[in-house]
Formats: sequence, C-alpha cells, structure tokens
Amino acid sequence: MAEHEDDLRAWAKGLLPLEAATELLIRTGWAGPERRWVHRADDGRVYIVFSEIPDMIGGYSGGEQRLLMIAASLGADQEVPVRVSLEDELPGLDRQYAQLVLAAIAHASGFHRPGRSIELVDERPRLVDVDALYTWPSS
Repeated sequence: MAEHEDDLRAWAKGLLPLEAATELLIRTGWAGPERRWVHRADDGRVYIVFSEIPDMIGGYSGGEQRLLMIAASLGADQEVPVRVSLEDELPGLDRQYAQLVLAAIAHASGFHRPGRSIELVDERPRLVDVDALYTWPSS
C-alpha cells in the first residue's frame, strides 16, 4: 500500500491543492486502489479523478460524505470543478477529519511549512520568518 500512496503523491506533486486533496484521501483511507475514483493508466501511473467523487458517495455516512466533498473540491481540476459550501460541509466532521481538513487547507494555500512573510515592523514592511500555519498531524 505504501508504494501505491507514494505513486499518488508523485502524481499530485507540484500543485498544492492537488497535493492537499490527495494527502487528505490517503490519510483518511479513501485513496486505496479499490476506490472507484482511483484509476490506473495503461502505463501503470495511478491518479485520482476528484470530479467523480460526488456521484459515488451516496452510501457513506454524513461525515464521510462531507470529507470526500471537501477533498473533491480541493482536487478537482478547473474544467470539471466540484463546488462545496463549507457552511454545509464543516459541521458534522469528527475531530480527526476536521484536523486533517485544516492541514489540507493550510497545504493547499502554501502555509504548510515554515517560510517568509511581509509584516509591518515599526510601521515599515519587513520580510520575517514565519512558522507553518498548520501541519499534517503525525500518524
């Protein structure tokens, strides 16, 4: 399974929202090869079609559906977007899912690792070091 997950991470690498959505599914167990939205190309490459998720989650619990819709929204390409209302999707997530969604949002926006930011220091803009806003929880 680790090889499958590594292959998915390699596929998503370079696009922060896609990386975040893929990692969210991996960490919650929703990116296994048995999932209908996970595909294998003829050349062996694995990938996720996030826009397929909304049509395939009818039998899952409310919390699972919410998590999957948030992941689909982060990972879907612009040609077939998946739009969600966070007002509808966030309530009802359990603590573990909420923590992973927070990490995914920080990752998707580029704040998942330490960096630099412009802040006002003595009323003048300065480049300052900043911590990661939120990181993926350790397993």
